[in-house]
Amino acid sequence: MPLLRTTVGQLMVNDVLPEDMRSQTRVLDKKGLSSLLREVATRYPDRYREISHKLVNIGWEAAQTTGGFSFGLEALRQARVAAAARKLLRARITRILDDPRLDEDGKDAAILKAAGALSARQGDEILGESLEDANPLAYQVLSGSRGSKMNLASLRGSDLLYVDHRNRPIPFPILRSYSQGLSPAEYWAGSYGARRGIADVKFATRDAGYLGKQLNQIVHRLLVTAADAEQENPTLRGYPVGTDDEDSEGAFLASPAGGYARHTVLSPKILADLREKGVKRILVRSPIAGGPADGGIYARDAGVREFNRLPSRGENVAMAAVQALAEPVAQGALSSKHSGGVAGAAASQLASGFDYVNSLIQVPKTFKGGAAHSQLDGTVLRVEDAPTGGKTVWIEDQPHHVAKEFNVLVCRGDKVEAGDVISEGLPNPAVIVKHKGIGEGRRYFVQAFRDALRNSGMSGHRRNIELLARGLINHVRLTDETDSGVPDDIVPYHELEHTYQPRSGFRTLAAKDAVGKYLERPYLHYTIGTKVRPKMLPDFEEFGVRQVDVHDEPPPFEPEMIRGMASLQHDPDWLTRMFGSGLKAGLLRGVHRGAASTTQGTSFVPGLVQAVDFGQVGKVITPRVEQQRQRQERGGGIL
Repeated sequence: MPLLRTTVGQLMVNDVLPEDMRSQTRVLDKKGLSSLLREVATRYPDRYREISHKLVNIGWEAAQTTGGFSFGLEALRQARVAAAARKLLRARITRILDDPRLDEDGKDAAILKAAGALSARQGDEILGESLEDANPLAYQVLSGSRGSKMNLASLRGSDLLYVDHRNRPIPFPILRSYSQGLSPAEYWAGSYGARRGIADVKFATRDAGYLGKQLNQIVHRLLVTAADAEQENPTLRGYPVGTDDEDSEGAFLASPAGGYARHTVLSPKILADLREKGVKRILVRSPIAGGPADGGIYARDAGVREFNRLPSRGENVAMAAVQALAEPVAQGALSSKHSGGVAGAAASQLASGFDYVNSLIQVPKTFKGGAAHSQLDGTVLRVEDAPTGGKTVWIEDQPHHVAKEFNVLVCRGDKVEAGDVISEGLPNPAVIVKHKGIGEGRRYFVQAFRDALRNSGMSGHRRNIELLARGLINHVRLTDETDSGVPDDIVPYHELEHTYQPRSGFRTLAAKDAVGKYLERPYLHYTIGTKVRPKMLPDFEEFGVRQVDVHDEPPPFEPEMIRGMASLQHDPDWLTRMFGSGLKAGLLRGVHRGAASTTQGTSFVPGLVQAVDFGQVGKVITPRVEQQRQRQERGGGIL
């Protein structure tokens, strides 16, 4: 019999877990504990309360009998890596101050660079040394029970740099830790950021609350109106994702993969099995890849969610989803009060922070820190210095300016497509939508929003962001008369998709022969009217889209991303527009065009205004009413 190597803690934890979930190598740090509880909720939802309670009791018993994370003065001693780094930094600062070639601004910039380089790595170095020394403060951070790497670095290292009231780093390095005590000058430097944190609480509460309300306005129509389409889609629809993405748990497969049939509900075990079989990407059901004509969503597109079941008809999963997104954004906006003005903790990075998250929703005309995008398909002919600073990238005969703060990402001879990013900076989702279509714009938005939250130290579930992307990026501007309106009208894409018929002269071509033409039907996550480009072909090839219906001419509409604040101004129901901003303009537009309102749609606003049978009729019904209807259909009477 092989020798079992384990610990008392592993035995105690395994004793309360189901036999098939036991492990001798599990690490219950913050990430590991979250993963364990998520797995319990997925596989044993009926035992979740019992198991989580027993785990809490194990923690309580261990803390009582072992002293838990109690610490003494020794745990506050300056870290060895911090002491060595401070010695090198002092020498570096002395050389900078004595350098006759540098003026005052140059010295300040050099000091900030030297201290910033150290600040970027000291958190990991101090945490690593503290864990090697079995420092209880490090175990608190590792377990997620209290504090962070930044807090530990402040205690056993130093804050290094503070920011002022305008979030600018102050060129006065902090070389003493909290346990040592700051000098008067260091304390003075820190007071600017501390005061800014207090002010941030007031403004951040306002801004985050307003953002949360806008997210609710954007997605409030995305309630479940049917379990699935009555007939299978004539084309393959779905969202390509990697099998290493844990957020796919609960989603339905949109096409067979690795021996699993379409509509298999993905679980951690199935995802792991797919990875073992070498499957790197799969196609999943998603709201960004389709939906019913009424503007709601299918239950199978929403997938299994927090109640470990498919949502029922009338359930507004999207509003719950965006509330789950708004909460970490609000907390992130308030986080400066906890940072104490430490540079790197309070200062937003390029692709992070509340401002960037808000910019993704509002898509301002001038995108702060925005990257340069190619405006056409073609070849990079040359890259040259611009007279006003920065670079000029010539794509065919059209110049593209790149600001001096950003490096150019393309070289002479590179092939680019319209919408491609050609410089460093933050890609603008509105430009992606304009050139690459509604579907690709939604996919990019999901990734960009997710990255922004991660880079800001926040978290957001991908499947929640998909619902936000579906509600936000859902408009087209008509360029010709159609059944939906006249030129320059802005109409919901989901309505157009279900009424659109391939135009006369469309052809069915092999995907590789369709490059340069326009889709007449949706495929995968790509939407009608998208121009087929070479970068789309790998997706078509991987998921078996061999032929596509295309037309040589552009469709009678152009995709357009409407800013979140103005989203409801283009709602087809004039009364629903009263739920958003720009009420005067929305009402006047409705009067001018003779807009109508109905309580039978997916918006709860008309029914709430009418206040008769609200939640009892139409698509906006409560789950209890839906249960009553189902029971009546089975002949069981009313609950």
